[in-house]
Amino acid sequence: MQREWKAELIEAGGLVEDFALADYGDRRAEVLAAARGTVWSPLTHMGILRATGADAAAFLHGQFSNDILNLGATNQLAAYCTAQGRMITLFRVVPHEGAFLLLLPAALQASVQKRLTMYILRAQVKLAPAADWALIGLSGPHAPQALAAAGLPAPTAPEAATSGDITVAAIPGRAPRYLLMGPEAALRVLPSRLPEVTRVGARAWAWLDIQAGLPVIGLETSEAFVPQMMNLDLLGGINFRKGCYPGQEIVARTHYLGRLKQRMYLASLPADAPPPPPGATLQAPNLPGQPAGTVIDAQIGPDGAIDLLAVIQISSHDAGAVLWQDIALSFRDLPYPLAASC
Repeated sequence: MQREWKAELIEAGGLVEDFALADYGDRRAEVLAAARGTVWSPLTHMGILRATGADAAAFLHGQFSNDILNLGATNQLAAYCTAQGRMITLFRVVPHEGAFLLLLPAALQASVQKRLTMYILRAQVKLAPAADWALIGLSGPHAPQALAAAGLPAPTAPEAATSGDITVAAIPGRAPRYLLMGPEAALRVLPSRLPEVTRVGARAWAWLDIQAGLPVIGLETSEAFVPQMMNLDLLGGINFRKGCYPGQEIVARTHYLGRLKQRMYLASLPADAPPPPPGATLQAPNLPGQPAGTVIDAQIGPDGAIDLLAVIQISSHDAGAVLWQDIALSFRDLPYPLAASC
């Protein structure tokens, strides 16, 4: 995101934390709006890499956990792993006019681009930041109507569609949710064309991701988990029939031969609990002296409680007691089946 738009958002009351335009001063009101209404959020904490060239699909297919060759008009999650099967980052891959847009946390963009570029060699692939582009999140029951009023398509998840300069990707959520990406000049004027939509910060959008059971990998959790621990197999982020990619042997062995010992769960903490940061370690009575889990993200919900996603030892979850600073987590159902895959 260019300085001018970010400066405008800050002037409007936006508070910046690290890479994110976190909120506009009333976090509770914003997450309440996200839970009940239709909202848009400038996702300044996300970066976009653009992969172009005749060999782009084949190159990405050989690097990521998902099937890029048959992506078609859909968008999908895909892990980029080490040789040991640990996730370096998690992309949302979006097709765009014969190329691919790779959405990932801005904090990891430079290092991931450098690492991927090392393996291009003689392939006809160009991987570059979409520096003049921006990303907006749109969510809520009236989001499709808002898109229509702005003259934009409202695809059904997991499809993506482009109209003019703007690409719209439908993503999972308890209400319709979309990612809008395009040149900043086009996105900058878009909110004025979205009727009855409330602006919220990145924390409210992150809470929506938590409710959807969608993980994020940041600096604190990069290279910490194999994809199944973050439920990528349940979210359509792994294709077990495709060819090789870094870490594929470990990921496949876990799927076909191993018993997964950790899974990502949705849970909450009381409103008076200190919010755990990403990467925070959880404890459990059944594993004295050992870590029982790791927090992926935690955000204040509309009722004041802290909602979170965490990768947790299945045995600790099943034993019914997992703690953050001696405060018990209350587990909730994810919006996709989990037990049958554990």
